[in-house]
Amino acid sequence: MEKMQKLQSIIPVAMTLLMAVLLSESATSLVSASNDPRPFRFHRLQYYVQLDVRSPGISTRFIPPINTTRSANFGAATLFALNVTKDVEPTSQQLGAVRGYTVETSYLGFPDSALLEVALVEYDDGIYQGTLQLQGLAQQQLTELAIEGGSGSFRGARGYLVVTLVVDQLPTRTFRHDVTFF
Repeated sequence: MEKMQKLQSIIPVAMTLLMAVLLSESATSLVSASNDPRPFRFHRLQYYVQLDVRSPGISTRFIPPINTTRSANFGAATLFALNVTKDVEPTSQQLGAVRGYTVETSYLGFPDSALLEVALVEYDDGIYQGTLQLQGLAQQQLTELAIEGGSGSFRGARGYLVVTLVVDQLPTRTFRHDVTFF
């Protein structure tokens, strides 16, 4: 009988402690879940990149060409930081930025030039937030870059991106990025 009374007095205390632990774990998981961005689960994404040749967001003489008398602009590097927007208009909602560099890889020069491009896209549309790491060969005819990783909503992303020039009215050039995820 005495053991039963002790057990009955311990049960409310044990239940209170158990509830406190469960509530604490539940609150912790809710807080950590709200800090993680929502994973991007679709196979396609589209946005626009705005280039204004007058802006300080592009440096065309980061590294000069190696030898212009023999190899056109081979080795010349350009740094860039450009705005990412929701629509084709430069004044549309800003979604982030694309930052990176290009290096001239062709000995022939324009129009046969080809650029090695390495870039980081920072993206935030209010629902999905994160980065995409891009690399590949940028050309006049077709630019297709590999997606070699990402963070946030795009954690571990793999796929490719096709760049299309949609506005070419200097001083503004607008490119559409059509992203396909695997």
